[in-house]
Amino acid sequence: MSKRLKKLVIGVYSLVIVLIGVGLYSVLEQEPTTPLLTNEASEPELDPDVLAVLSDMDGDGEVTVPIKDLEKLLPEKVDPAWRQYAVAWQETKLPRIAIVIDDLGLSYQATEELAEMTGPYTLAYLPYAEQLVYQTGRVRAAGHELMVHLPMQPKGDVADPGTNALLQGLAPEEFERRLNWNLSRFDGFVGVNNHMGSLLTEDAGHMVQIMAHLKADGWLFLDSLTSPKSVGISAARALGVPTIARDVFLDNVQQRDAIEVQLRKAERIARVRGYAIAIGHPYPVTLETLKDWQKTLAAKGIALVPVSQLVGALEAKRQHAVVMNGDATHSRPGE
Repeated sequence: MSKRLKKLVIGVYSLVIVLIGVGLYSVLEQEPTTPLLTNEASEPELDPDVLAVLSDMDGDGEVTVPIKDLEKLLPEKVDPAWRQYAVAWQETKLPRIAIVIDDLGLSYQATEELAEMTGPYTLAYLPYAEQLVYQTGRVRAAGHELMVHLPMQPKGDVADPGTNALLQGLAPEEFERRLNWNLSRFDGFVGVNNHMGSLLTEDAGHMVQIMAHLKADGWLFLDSLTSPKSVGISAARALGVPTIARDVFLDNVQQRDAIEVQLRKAERIARVRGYAIAIGHPYPVTLETLKDWQKTLAAKGIALVPVSQLVGALEAKRQHAVVMNGDATHSRPGE
């Protein structure tokens, strides 16, 4: 996409955002996103975790804001970026688990270790890290999938989200500049997930602005759910961005037995719902635990897959539902 065309698209999206902002706020307030499991690795291994998944299976929680002829504003693509850069999918009917490793890029040793691990893992690199072209190239050549770990404002003043983080209160031009900078640091990624962001992901206006960029360039959004009040999923659905949410945090407690407890939670969710997403970090104990855990998957009848494969399945289901609903709308009584 040319720079001039991209600016035009983003400009149109900005107008759309203004028009739908008030309505979107009310929609999002009616549909809070609640994580299946909280950001607490020490919580007990309880069956209600799985029951929460079952209760969530009754509906997909689809939220849409109709924007007439929105797709006509975008250039035609053979495949969106999230599909073009997805690693090869190994089709399976087994329960599927995607493991996402966040906060990558600051440790070259972690990159080298992951490059030697059998995947596919989904690896989220911080855009302010150094030598990103080299680091991301290493792990992508090893068969892993890439994401941008997009820094966003957390609650409180203790945690620092990093250079060029997306913050409330920035001038619109500066917010736009930072967003463009973060998304330009390396190539070959399928989408983004939030780094921190417990405050910003509750801000509907800014999340819609981010989703407009993702939609324009064809990327997906993984909500890390650092806040139970995140509107990331709703904002993504409203603008037609392929999206999915985290289920389990693996290593809030950096101990092997605690990580194994969280992995078992992911396994139970995957068996009930068909898939699960677990997020970990490049701690030595996490990577070592994952190496051993992966060896058990064949005997357990579980498949390790990239995030894009899970998003692809959800998108196929959504599109099928749209077609079926369309057929029902146009059918005659009794058909």
